[in-house]
Amino acid sequence: MSFSLKNIFSKTIGALFGRVVRAVKPSAKTSPVTDRLLVDAIRLAELPSPAPGEQPRAAFVLERLKSFGLTPVVNGSGSILVRLHAEKAGDEAPVLLFTDMGTKRWHPSESLARLDAENAAGAGLSDSLGCAALLLVAENFYNTLEQNMKRDLLLLFNAGSPDDPNLNFDSILNHPKDRPCAAIGVRGLSLDRIIQSVGSYRLRITVTGNEEKLSADNNSNKVTETLIDTARTLLGIAWDTEGKTIMFIRRLEALTVYGLTPREGILELEIESSEAPQLELAMNAVKATAEKISEKAKLKTETRLLSYIPPGKPEKSRKLFEILKKLCKEQRLKILEENGADPAAFFSGEDIPALSMGIALGREGSERDEINIDSVEKGALILQRFIVETGTHYGS
Repeated sequence: MSFSLKNIFSKTIGALFGRVVRAVKPSAKTSPVTDRLLVDAIRLAELPSPAPGEQPRAAFVLERLKSFGLTPVVNGSGSILVRLHAEKAGDEAPVLLFTDMGTKRWHPSESLARLDAENAAGAGLSDSLGCAALLLVAENFYNTLEQNMKRDLLLLFNAGSPDDPNLNFDSILNHPKDRPCAAIGVRGLSLDRIIQSVGSYRLRITVTGNEEKLSADNNSNKVTETLIDTARTLLGIAWDTEGKTIMFIRRLEALTVYGLTPREGILELEIESSEAPQLELAMNAVKATAEKISEKAKLKTETRLLSYIPPGKPEKSRKLFEILKKLCKEQRLKILEENGADPAAFFSGEDIPALSMGIALGREGSERDEINIDSVEKGALILQRFIVETGTHYGS
């Protein structure tokens, strides 16, 4: 079956709006690899997410994997695993390649791709690139990768968000045959960035007031004042003397209806630290501070954990960092190193070398992502070589 960006774009938009739409032809430099990867990414981005077990996207992934003659397995959480066997593999520990099937930014119309000669755009489109990249690896493994691999390759399409606080990789880490020798996470953007992982907690503090008490004083704005007081107090805390622990305010909103005094407010914040004990200490301090301030204002407070990524052990992954830097430089990419939360820390924390890489360059937006089409082929090439060199290094 022939795949092309032009065909998939025309069919998708035409079917949705019931009219003929003229598709813009991609750059002449677009290769079959780029074409295939972007077609899958666009199709995935159109499917609703988040959903229980990411069922719409999981069904698409399963269909594609089976069309390659592979036998994927769905675990209890709805995640999909498939093992690709290398003839030269001399050890049962595979190289793990993992990504997330879902997105938190899907929109029924904005997630339909817009294409021009240089960019592909759509809400949450970047989040589907990692999944599409793994499908490309699965499709081409026995044609282009297997003969150079000294380890099996295990692909994991995760049904839960990588920062879901209820997520764990125990089924892989505790499995004698699936526990990897190294792990590579694949995300959508930031192909030119290498992340040194730090731990992260994202919390939502909800402040609510008694409707009758607040209504008794029309001039009272306790909810808003309490939110601001909580945020100001937390921002003023020095979490440690070395500056390893920092906090960011991600959202502050007082909810009101028809201009009435706010009855509820939300404060979302993120704590980052390279030290696990400091991270836990800061999280507990945030909870206690929020409760104390709300209690003083005679309001109710609830603190909910939205996401969690452990600090990991970046020192375990130095060789992987060196390999990835070399491959990016060969493609003339200027590499930026930065600290940030990386789901690969779930593996490096278990003494397994691990890091994550992007598959393209572009911009992630709240309403729409923009993917540089020409960068996708570079990302696919780097990923392929990264897999081989990782398998070679840890297979020797």
